[in-house]
Amino acid sequence: MRIRSGKRAWLILAGSVGLALLILVAWLVHGVPSRGPLPPHLVARRAFYYWRTTLRLSKAEQEAMVRLGISRLYLRLFDIEWDPSTHAPRSVAGLVLAEGQRLPDGLDWVPVVFVEQEVLGHLSATDVPSFARALWTEVKSREASLGIRATQLQLDCDWTDRSREVFFAIARQIRRRAHAAGAVLSATLRLHQVKYRERTGVPPVDRAMLMFYNMGTIDAEPESRAIFDPHRAQSYLGRIAEYPLPLDAALPIWSWVVHGRDGQVEGLIEDLDPDELSALDFLRADAFGRYEATRSAFLHGRLLREGDVLKPEVTGPAETLRAAKMLAPLLPDRRGSGTIRYVSLFDLSEKNIRRHGMAPLEQVFRAFR
Repeated sequence: MRIRSGKRAWLILAGSVGLALLILVAWLVHGVPSRGPLPPHLVARRAFYYWRTTLRLSKAEQEAMVRLGISRLYLRLFDIEWDPSTHAPRSVAGLVLAEGQRLPDGLDWVPVVFVEQEVLGHLSATDVPSFARALWTEVKSREASLGIRATQLQLDCDWTDRSREVFFAIARQIRRRAHAAGAVLSATLRLHQVKYRERTGVPPVDRAMLMFYNMGTIDAEPESRAIFDPHRAQSYLGRIAEYPLPLDAALPIWSWVVHGRDGQVEGLIEDLDPDELSALDFLRADAFGRYEATRSAFLHGRLLREGDVLKPEVTGPAETLRAAKMLAPLLPDRRGSGTIRYVSLFDLSEKNIRRHGMAPLEQVFRAFR
C-alpha cells in the first residue's frame, strides 16, 4: 500500500465515550495513520526490467505499471560481446524505440549495459580507458535516440575473482563520467559475489542491484531449478545484510524451457511460453512434467530431434512471493543513510504479468514495506 505524503488522522469527538473507545481500539489494532512520509530508508520503490530489443509497451503492460505504482524501468540498452573476427569488443542487441511509440510520462529510466565476461578476459589495463570512453559515448548516443535522460547507469556483468580488476577499472572510469554528468553508477550483483566477496571484491559503484535468481544448475533433470531454488537461496542469505553497498533487489517472474539431448543441455528457449507445450502434437508429456519429442520438428526456430527433452521451468506467484519474503528482511538500510530502495521484477511482459496476476504481484512488492 502506498502511503500518501501528508496524510493525517483526525479524532472527531462525537459526544460518545463508546465511539471514542471504538476509535482507540481501531488505532491499537491497525496502527496510527502516518502523519507524514515514511523515512526514506524504509520505503521500497517499484520497478521492472525491460529486456527486449524494441521498446514497445503494450496497453496491458502500461496498465499494469500504473496499477502497481511502478516508478522506474531498467532498460537493456545494448550488450557488449567479443568479436573473434576483429579481435575487439562490439555492441550488439541495441535497444530501439518502436515506430509511433510514445514513452509514458513520469517514469525514471535506467539504461543497463550487459558486458559479457569473455570481453573482460581479452582486455588489458591499457585497453580500459578507450573501452570505457566508447561505452559511455554509445550510452549517451542511444539515450538521445530514445529520448530519455537518465540519472543512473547500470553495468551488468558476472565478473569473477580473475576478471574483477579489469571490470573494476572500467567501473571507475564510467563512474567518473557519470558523476560529471550528474548521474550515478550501479552494478548488478550475483549471489556468489555477495557470499565470496573477499575473492570477487566489492565493485567501485554507488549502489548494487542484487539479482535474487539464476541460483541453480541448468539441466534437464526434473527436480532441478535454476531460476529460483529456495534451498540454494538459503545458503546465500547470511551475508546480504552486511554488504557494504546500498542494495536494491531484482526478483524473477519469468519462465523458460530447458532443451536437453542425450542427457546434455542444448540450450534455453526463453521466448517460449511453457503453456504452449501441451498443445503441440509432436511432444509427449512424461510423468515428471517434461516433454519428449516424438519426431523431429522446429519450435521457435530451434530444431528438435526425436527423443529430445523439453523441461519447463515456471516461476509463478508462489515462487516469486517466497523469494520476496526470504530477501525482504535483509534489505532495510540499517546504517541510517536514508537511501531509497528499489525492488524490481524481471522482466516486464504481458505473459509474465498474466501468469502472476495483479494481486500476487502487489503482494510481492508489499513484502518489502
